[in-house]
Amino acid sequence: MLLSRAALYFDEVARRGGLRRAADVLHIAPSAVDRQIIQLEEEMGTQLFERTPTGMRMTAAGELLIDGVRRWRRDLQRIQSEIDNLVGLRRGSVVIGLVEGATEFIAEAVASFQQRYPAIQFRMEVFGAQGVIDQVMAGDIDVGVTFNPPNNPVIRLDRTMIYRLGLVVHPDHPLAGRKEISLAECASHPLIVPSETLSLRRVFDIAWGRHVGGPPRAVAEVSSIGLIKSLTMRGAGVGLLTAFDAISEIQAGSLIFVPLSDERIDLSTLSIVSASGRTLSVPASLLIQHLAQIMDQQGVPVI
Repeated sequence: MLLSRAALYFDEVARRGGLRRAADVLHIAPSAVDRQIIQLEEEMGTQLFERTPTGMRMTAAGELLIDGVRRWRRDLQRIQSEIDNLVGLRRGSVVIGLVEGATEFIAEAVASFQQRYPAIQFRMEVFGAQGVIDQVMAGDIDVGVTFNPPNNPVIRLDRTMIYRLGLVVHPDHPLAGRKEISLAECASHPLIVPSETLSLRRVFDIAWGRHVGGPPRAVAEVSSIGLIKSLTMRGAGVGLLTAFDAISEIQAGSLIFVPLSDERIDLSTLSIVSASGRTLSVPASLLIQHLAQIMDQQGVPVI
């Protein structure tokens, strides 16, 4: 009943204190306003105004009703604003730049995000770690997901996950039952390590130089996180990765993660980044919030 012209006319008469003054604001005839007020009083079963020679004065029932009407109008404005945002989101798009090691994380996150905002469109491009930063700084992408970003005032770190380096091994491997393992022990196993095209390799090289020395001894150097996991699952060796790189496989039990025990190994970080001087669109801001929530909920060992 209140979702009608009668409620709006009632509010205006209450504000102006008279039919003619309300009619002037509403740009309609006073008789039309009066008919709506009479109809509303009939529906409510009580008089809402006392009609006096000087104007309209609300009754006790009218005072009660006006509070509800004005709350309804405030709620309607809020809902209209939210609907306007949704209309904008239907036309929205987000450009994401990510490192290859974060593809699985982003795939899971975007899939769940689209369940809430199904009409937002995405363009996703894979770069090296520095490439993501360059694209953010150039304004070519809205949201970046990269490893170990530099400390740069033009880059905003929206959320960071910190995690450890270790081995991923086949469940039947002798190391699968270990809680930790040292790099020196790793040297006696056929290692499958990231190539220099992956940012994780720099962390590995520094740790290897500190604790073992000499060039890393590996059965394979691989430029793809996915290929490292595939080789490891097929028994070709043990993979040098982080638990984050193998979330699905660890959860499924097809790979086991064994963290390195050595001290002074540089911690790796995965960060959501954006340009600090740029105002993000509503879809991009919502996506960053969603990614941050998943990072908080992620079952990967973090420090």
